Amino acid sequence: MSDSRHEQRIKKRLAVKFGHDKLEYLGYLVDVSSQGFFLESRIVYKPGVVLNFELTTRDGAIILIEGRVQWSKKGALRLNHIMKSGMGVFILKFLQDEDLYRVLHNV
Repeated sequence: MSDSRHEQRIKKRLAVKFGHDKLEYLGYLVDVSSQGFFLESRIVYKPGVVLNFELTTRDGAIILIEGRVQWSKKGALRLNHIMKSGMGVFILKFLQDEDLYRVLHNV
């Protein structure tokens, strides 16, 4: 099966808070592209759900994003070392610091 992504994803690992109205869950950004990212988390939403995300860079800067879940997979806890749980997120709009996100992708 061929990869349908048209652009390269850059490997990163940043802490991410996410949720609907409240940023109540924690996950980790694993890879990033200009249009979205993969969020590794035990909490996953169904495709189509719009969420808010707060990415914290290594120097403590905050990037706020509104994004839509494109796909998700929930792995069994006992198999977490083999199959990661998480969501592919498509960025709908930046609420704060788009420039910092673009730097993440280009580095």
